[in-house]
Amino acid sequence: MLSQATVDRIIGSLVPDGLLDLLELESSYPARNLPEGAEVMRVPPSPTGFVHIGTIYASLINERIAHQSSGVFILRIEDTDKKREVEGSVEQIISALKKFDINYDEGPDVSGSYGPYFQSQRQKIYLAYAIELLKKGRAYPCFASPEELQAQTKKQQAEKIRPGYYGQWAIWRDKSDEQVNQALDDGKPFVLRFRSEGSHNNRIQYTDVFKGKMDVPENDLDVPLIKSDESRLPTYHLAHVVDDYLMRVTKVFRSDEWLPSTALHIELAKALGHEPFTYGHFAPISILDKNGGGKRKLSKRKDDEADVRYWLDAGYPIEAVKAYLLGLANSNFEDWYRDNPDKSVDDFPLSLDKLAASRAPLLDMTKLEDYAKDYIARLSQDEFYDGIYRFAGEEFKLALEQDIDYTKKILGIERGGEKPRKDMSKWSQGFDQYGYFFDDLFVKDFKTQGAEEFLSDLSSDVIDTAVTDFLETYSADDEQSIWFDKLKISAEKSGFATDNKQYKANQDSFHGNVADFARILRVKLTGKNRTPDLWTIMQIMGVDRVSSRLGSN
Repeated sequence: MLSQATVDRIIGSLVPDGLLDLLELESSYPARNLPEGAEVMRVPPSPTGFVHIGTIYASLINERIAHQSSGVFILRIEDTDKKREVEGSVEQIISALKKFDINYDEGPDVSGSYGPYFQSQRQKIYLAYAIELLKKGRAYPCFASPEELQAQTKKQQAEKIRPGYYGQWAIWRDKSDEQVNQALDDGKPFVLRFRSEGSHNNRIQYTDVFKGKMDVPENDLDVPLIKSDESRLPTYHLAHVVDDYLMRVTKVFRSDEWLPSTALHIELAKALGHEPFTYGHFAPISILDKNGGGKRKLSKRKDDEADVRYWLDAGYPIEAVKAYLLGLANSNFEDWYRDNPDKSVDDFPLSLDKLAASRAPLLDMTKLEDYAKDYIARLSQDEFYDGIYRFAGEEFKLALEQDIDYTKKILGIERGGEKPRKDMSKWSQGFDQYGYFFDDLFVKDFKTQGAEEFLSDLSSDVIDTAVTDFLETYSADDEQSIWFDKLKISAEKSGFATDNKQYKANQDSFHGNVADFARILRVKLTGKNRTPDLWTIMQIMGVDRVSSRLGSN
């Protein structure tokens, strides 16, 4: 144990302008006045780059549990790693949560009595608790250089010894007052380390909300608590234990990558005289590796889908993405969603038991797009228009605005009835789905490209003859059945088979079948090979537009 004089010198080095009084500090974070059973939950993202979809997943879970219980949901920015902090990341975190309509009650841009909600603004708070551990003999200064620590790790690896700063490898743990004071005199930088009293040979038990009874080795690592640079900011370990205690968090839900640190956090809380937290470690979102590597965690480095901007830029409806994420969290969500078509996903009662059963939620883009298609198909006509319009580029917006009646007819195609069309999964598809209806956009972006791609197997003479023969009989007043009969007559006249058996038996005698004849008309009108019903398209376009497009080269 270091002498009081040495401890006082270390304290003076850490906080030259005075130390916060712990009793006074804790009195400013009183117990919350909440209903019985109310949960105080938090999400603590780091501003070190783009917002991971896993942050949205974790936020959705924590927010639902807090608000279902009439509790409080907190956004706390863990910005103690200043070397990795990326400018603008905090704004991206706040914007992403708001776009996903995940409402936090306290946070960096929301008033609250338990802040500040930036960890970098809580430095003196952490120092007060770190020094309390120092006074109790549960912390000590470590002057080991990065090079020394690296060499030590290499030696442990070479000797096949468990790596870490513990036991005989905790080289500054039992240094004398003289050695510590000499290092201070020499101006050596130091970290303040936790003095663990655990043994890796002993085990502790605790109950995880999702994983049940856990039996794990005690912590024996002397981890850093306060960093050595001028900021004197804490590591995650100390910041988590202090913040969640002062903010009166009732359950700490986090990704299971933090499971190995839980024994340390339990010991650290006890060393401060606090009750250990109730932890719940859930599985992160996984993905099937595109290179055949099997299932793995969704990666910031490898997967575009990890970035929230991927979902926003593609225009996936937020409600649909939230629905999919809730389906990953709770297996019964899909049934609830199907049985409650008129309810918001925010009405879904998230179950901790079901979340515990979700061992490795796998990102399935096909299923997500099914949710998105279903959501878009459910929208009212006005909501559908708003979604298309919000995501449209400037040219497309101007086209949509030019003739609102025409636009509404276009956007209303096959959207009524019991089985509405489900071919849009994201708003970015709006231009491709409907842009060809507008003449300027058709000429610029669809006409030539479509003909080259979808009519290259037919000669210009065959195409021209087909169009001429169709226009000779075409009337916008014809009902669909009459229109189709005339189309078959025109197809037969142009050398296309109207009997599939006859066509299959003697294909060389025909230019194609009725489907090929219709393909000519479809591509000439839309520049596309797949569209809604051709008769409906012609009805909306009108005689003049149909005649003009079919007659043009």
